Amino acid sequence: MSLCFIVVINNAVAASNTAAIESAVTAYRTIGTLRREVPINGDAIADAYAGVLQTLTQEVDTANSLSLDSDVLAAIDDIKNDYAPRLAAQVVDKTLQRVFYQSIWNRIAAIRDQFETGTSVALIAMLDESVAAFQAISATVARENQILTTDRQALVAGSNPGLDVEVNDHFSRIRTALNKSNPEEDFVTVQIARYAIRMSLARAYYIAVLREVAGAIENRAADPEETSIELKEGEIFYRVIESLVARGNPAGSLRIKAQLTGDSSKVVADEIVSELGKGFIGRVVAEMNGQASAITEKDRPHAVAEAAGAKYFARVLLPDLELRLGASDRGSLENELENLMTASNELSAPKSELARNAISAILTKYENALNRAQYEVAQHTPIVENALADYQAIDSLRNQAPIDADAIAAKYGADLQQLTQLVDQIYGQTIDLDVSAAIAQVKSGDQVPLALQVIDKSLQKMFALVVYNRVTLVQEQFGNLSADALALEWDRAYTAYSAIAKTVNKEDKVLTSDKQSIVSGSDPDLDYQVTAAFIQGKRAFDKTDAGDAQTLALARENIVVPLARSFLIGVLREVQGIIENRAAEVDEAREKQIEGEYFYRIVEGFIAQDNPSGSNQIKAQFTGELSNVVADKIVSEISKGILGQVERSIHQIEANFTADKNQAMLALERLSLYTGVFLADLGQRLNASKRASLENAIRDLKDAINNGNTDRAVALRSIMTGILAEYESKLL
Repeated sequence: MSLCFIVVINNAVAASNTAAIESAVTAYRTIGTLRREVPINGDAIADAYAGVLQTLTQEVDTANSLSLDSDVLAAIDDIKNDYAPRLAAQVVDKTLQRVFYQSIWNRIAAIRDQFETGTSVALIAMLDESVAAFQAISATVARENQILTTDRQALVAGSNPGLDVEVNDHFSRIRTALNKSNPEEDFVTVQIARYAIRMSLARAYYIAVLREVAGAIENRAADPEETSIELKEGEIFYRVIESLVARGNPAGSLRIKAQLTGDSSKVVADEIVSELGKGFIGRVVAEMNGQASAITEKDRPHAVAEAAGAKYFARVLLPDLELRLGASDRGSLENELENLMTASNELSAPKSELARNAISAILTKYENALNRAQYEVAQHTPIVENALADYQAIDSLRNQAPIDADAIAAKYGADLQQLTQLVDQIYGQTIDLDVSAAIAQVKSGDQVPLALQVIDKSLQKMFALVVYNRVTLVQEQFGNLSADALALEWDRAYTAYSAIAKTVNKEDKVLTSDKQSIVSGSDPDLDYQVTAAFIQGKRAFDKTDAGDAQTLALARENIVVPLARSFLIGVLREVQGIIENRAAEVDEAREKQIEGEYFYRIVEGFIAQDNPSGSNQIKAQFTGELSNVVADKIVSEISKGILGQVERSIHQIEANFTADKNQAMLALERLSLYTGVFLADLGQRLNASKRASLENAIRDLKDAINNGNTDRAVALRSIMTGILAEYESKLL
């Protein structure tokens, strides 16, 4: 069940009751009054927060592996210390809204999960607490839609969807159902209402994000202070729905956050709406997949619940979908979502399939109409483009049977070989020798599958070095070259990237729970992240903005580090293949081993720089006995190497914190990107809470750098280094 996020809150809720939550709401409203005073009284806000409101915040932190209490306390300290107090006050307010939002969802989810076993009295008590918590955020939920203008340059208020009325209506439906007069139907009612409440709240915060984006765009030319406050509100509001968007659009979520925390002149309404849309499309699809499984299992309550999930997720998109596609497609989508509900209620597989297919077709059409990153090469360069075409031809030839070695040699022998030799000269590599020797090996029929992998991975390394070389050149020569010259080199880099894009477009690889092998994780969407960075970097070439050099530098980091990460994922993918095949399919395992070896050669420098002995151990496993390949050891040594990069980034932040804010922010970007390599493993070896704390500390450090808040930065550094040291201690 895609949204069946089980939250055990019995112990946490035991400390709460309706009266306590009503008191927490009163405290929140008191803070709302205090934060509007001039000057803002931080001590009074701290007093209002202490007690039942803080207890509720801590309850949510415990149940959801969050750190909202520390976020609130840090913001209150900023107010007390006069560090951008108006911004800090927004952090307090919006973070507390998230507390109430999450506490409602936790209780509604618990009511659903405990429906069969819980008494009506106990379940109604949780509902009463949800209703009480809703009073804190009902004004936010009651706001009107925000939709793009016809030119898609800004956002304007649309109709009011009445989400507050809808939430209260579904609270009432749940209350009636909790009498359990007809348990099966009452459970279905609770299932549907759970989605309706959850998504009405999520939609309210989707609208809230866009409302702040609208304000930032409207004010950025005339009122920088107000604009910064609007963006801060949008950033905190976005955290409420971030997990929903990031699950289906992780790289797009990064783009949203970058705009909400970056230069206001770079905020593009259409891009933010589009990335939000892409994320919610993923949730609709996930619910439809859950509905399909439930229909197969003839599980009517589950099928109806998943259909309701698809319906309520899709409703978030409807105003924008109508803008891009028209009223007819919107009406068709709404009709098909209702058809899916009917089919689920009837447990009709044929009707369900028809509805899902129709919904999918409209969502695909909508996705194609979104303004998402698409890079276009404007200046064509024959050597790189011909090398790309020849590589792609070799990629096709090596998958044919029988293998035509002469055709492979012919495709390699022109511009592809010339480019390879040029890279060898620049970086002191022997890629051309490796490829030529492997082609000769194919011609002789000697271990052909292994030789073909050497050819492919060696050429991928060559193209990766071309990307690295060109984007680095552009950054270094940004002040010296014309816009056209910069664009030419950037286009060359992107053309070279096209050769390895399919490798970058792979799901993450993580240790199994017993740490004996490797399995697939979530899709980090690195290919889209790289493409978006290419686009962002190119926008800086006109040099019209004082921050363009910094924009380009950040774009380079978001190309280079994700590329390295993708090849490290490739290494682990081959480790998985070795372990799965070494007992029964030795030849297949050896082919995976050679792939792992050559993938690792591409990124060896990232690991060996700070973990030379560990790098040697990784190479030994890829060249030794298959039985000696140990997944946990390879993952551990990779992480140790990346931890060195992270530590270097932290030192660079410290060195530049007061002297050069741009360099500090650039080091912070590297810190964020490098920790992304091992975050999933850190969460597994420690816990989800420690992972969230690390991510939050990195996020909050950006504010500390921008505001010159040294005390806050020191505290965040302590949090980060403590978690990183604990993680390193868990590695082999």
